[in-house]
Amino acid sequence: MALSKAEIAARFGTALFDYAEDMSALDTVHADMQELAEAISNYPQILRIFSDPIFNSAEKAKSLSVIEQGLSEEVQNFLNLLLDYDHFMELPDIINCFNDLYNKNQKIETGVAVSAVALDQRQLQELGTSYARKFNLRKVILTNEVDQSIIGGVILKVGDCVIDGSVKNKLNKIRAQLINKN
Repeated sequence: MALSKAEIAARFGTALFDYAEDMSALDTVHADMQELAEAISNYPQILRIFSDPIFNSAEKAKSLSVIEQGLSEEVQNFLNLLLDYDHFMELPDIINCFNDLYNKNQKIETGVAVSAVALDQRQLQELGTSYARKFNLRKVILTNEVDQSIIGGVILKVGDCVIDGSVKNKLNKIRAQLINKN
């Protein structure tokens, strides 16, 4: 039975994480994976080249050697493994799996700050730092979503945790208290 794309990503992502950890190269491999993710995002045709049956193994290996320049030995070995097993199309999902494992290991969380007006980078960083301190994390990386219906305040969504500090939520609580008193 063939493995699903998610199973392949989980297996290879976990294998890469374990390999990088064993080689004491987690940070280096993470940086290289971020660089690869950005390159794939900017040039998605990279993946098609390595999965296209028109190109033979030698041509694919030659193309890969160009991409591998400047990457760590661990990442070069891993990319060659993906090429050998014909799983290059799963590389974005593998990178996501690796990043999830890396972030968990490094106590880094990602999340969303929902606000009525756009927050600048400094405000997002301050919110992230405050949340990280409160929940004993090393770092929290936040993105911003604007939802004018919350009126004001911020709703933080990090992992499974939601902290609703919106004006809308506070007004709803006051309303509920008034209704219960009558």
